[in-house]
Amino acid sequence: MPLTRRHLLQQLALGSLAMASGIASATATAKTALPALAASSDPLRRIIAINWAAAETLLTLGVSPLAISDGGYYSRRMPTAALPPQVLDVGPYWEPNLELIKELQPQLILSDQMPPSIERALKGIAPTEVVDIYPAPGSVWTSATDFMTRLAARLELQPQAAAWIAAGNARFEELRGQLAQRPQPPVCVAVLNQDGRHATVYGKRSMIQDVLDRLGLVNAWQGPSSTMGIALIGIERLAENPDAHLLYTEIPTTSARLQSLRQVNALWENLPAVRRGNTLELSKFFPYGGAAATLNLAEWIAAYLNGRGENEHV
Repeated sequence: MPLTRRHLLQQLALGSLAMASGIASATATAKTALPALAASSDPLRRIIAINWAAAETLLTLGVSPLAISDGGYYSRRMPTAALPPQVLDVGPYWEPNLELIKELQPQLILSDQMPPSIERALKGIAPTEVVDIYPAPGSVWTSATDFMTRLAARLELQPQAAAWIAAGNARFEELRGQLAQRPQPPVCVAVLNQDGRHATVYGKRSMIQDVLDRLGLVNAWQGPSSTMGIALIGIERLAENPDAHLLYTEIPTTSARLQSLRQVNALWENLPAVRRGNTLELSKFFPYGGAAATLNLAEWIAAYLNGRGENEHV
């Protein structure tokens, strides 16, 4: 019996609720166990997050960024908490609106690596730091949670961060235990290219590889990858491991074009995973997110595989 979307969402919801419950309980315990923090005359809260992983991390800690880059596109791609309506948009990350940023008078700017001229301009407005989660020197989860810990210390939110990370580590172990109860297929995560003939896959040093390792799963892509953990391949190479299950997404701005290309392109339909129904479309996916996006991907993969296993025994 094929895995239905309804069943998958039920599985995912159960995992997410369990995760949320654990975090809320741990956070509440941490809050009651510690004395109230001394009031600061100027608390660090006016933060502009040009980097999306930084924006997500702030939201995970319960802090709304003052503004982020390309907010509309963020909402279409990031799988975790929605942006509060008061968060402003400072334009694309490669060309942020410097005039607006200056008007907002931020206390801190969390940025991507910028051209020197833009970096100098940002530093002339407020202290500016480049978010260094990627490329991760080792584990992406470790890199992302280390960033959360450092940021939380500056926000005086160390107990919340520690509780969230502990609950996240426990959830990874729980998901790994569930998946270990039966043999699991190799998994490939791919972003389909707008030309309909290529895809980006993820290998060593990527968020995807780290998630699969933590879940005890095999990455179907064993080929070379860049320092950022990606490789652009011909779509026919997704057939090299016929037993692999394919989790894929399309860039929102190119999905209509991809749909039309598929109608005249047999490459996709002839992939073993597609023929056998061993696919899952990820509605939102961003491979350079923070700790929350990393855990969210683990939840999706585990829910899909657990649902597949249950249906195989119906």
